[in-house]
Amino acid sequence: MPFQRAAVAITAIVVVATSLPYVPREYADFRGVSALERIDQRYDTYGTDTIADMYESKVVLNDVTDMYTKRRLDQTPVEAVTWSKEASSPYPPSVLLAAAGLYRVGQLTGLGYYGMVLGLAAVFLSLSAAYFLRTRWYLFPLLYLNFSFFAYRFVYVQDGTYLIMLVIVMAALFLSRRLPTVSHLLMALAITMKISPLYYAKNVVTMAPRVAAAFVVVMVAGLLLPYFLWENYLYIYRFGHELKGGLDGTLGAFLVAVPFALVLWYVETRAGFNLEDRIGWGLVPVALFFAVKMNVARHLILALLVPDRRAGRNVAIGLAMASHYLMPSIVLLNSVLPIATVLLGVVLVGHLHGIGWKTVRSDLRQPLRTLGLMLGSSRPVGDR
Repeated sequence: MPFQRAAVAITAIVVVATSLPYVPREYADFRGVSALERIDQRYDTYGTDTIADMYESKVVLNDVTDMYTKRRLDQTPVEAVTWSKEASSPYPPSVLLAAAGLYRVGQLTGLGYYGMVLGLAAVFLSLSAAYFLRTRWYLFPLLYLNFSFFAYRFVYVQDGTYLIMLVIVMAALFLSRRLPTVSHLLMALAITMKISPLYYAKNVVTMAPRVAAAFVVVMVAGLLLPYFLWENYLYIYRFGHELKGGLDGTLGAFLVAVPFALVLWYVETRAGFNLEDRIGWGLVPVALFFAVKMNVARHLILALLVPDRRAGRNVAIGLAMASHYLMPSIVLLNSVLPIATVLLGVVLVGHLHGIGWKTVRSDLRQPLRTLGLMLGSSRPVGDR
């Protein structure tokens, strides 16, 4: 145990040391600070996501009804050069309200929005380290010992809305054993913030009726009700569809993500995945869809950071990222996407082997029976 804690602590030190050069001078200028003045800060201004999220948060705090029209608050010159109003944080209201809350707390405490999001990154990494220490400690160094990509994403660009969602998923993961009903509702909230965990909604068929009803209510309130409350709400879905990936990209994403999701659903059912397993895997199929459609590996990479007590998901992304770190000129960052996808497929094949190929073949020969099994003929998950 002391060795394991030491390995995690050393990784945490590396994380901090790697992160410091990515702190923008606009937030904290290390020049003149004796302990930090030798650090070469790479950026003078905030990252693009930080700029977009701060503008959108100000819009919400100025007039919440203007959330998707953005008529009543002009952009600063920096905000206007970085993003159009339409492109500034086009996300569902639950995550925008959460971001606005962080912005307001940042104002009151003096930490600023940037500092609040940086705190979220620290919370996510701390919770991950705690989970790994009680399951498979070596996964934390595997994922984070080379922290340069994540320092760029979490400390400079920030990915604030992703971090909000990931912290909620981590809360669901930690509560899954003692308060499974709360975990289900937290996952419903995560879905209303970022669509990535949407695959998890299929677990509604195995929830107790009252929990399933509450789950659906949260999703309807977060994703459908806003249509009746906010003018121009639907633009965020149009914008997201048109941003990247045409018809060919969408078709290709379906051809990859849908079979993957079906095999995963079967594996979850036959291999007896518990709620912890289902929470972690719940982000993967839709994140894979978006990553392939947009040809942006980041969407899958961030989803695979949620700790896996069985190790497979984390090993897949750890090895894929390691190939990029070791051979950056050969394995470009976006090449991590096909590598991770293949490795995730290997993980699923390993689970199928554990189920037994005889059972798999029998289930394939009786698809209706197998479908019934997958749709919840087994005992309810996470409400006992």
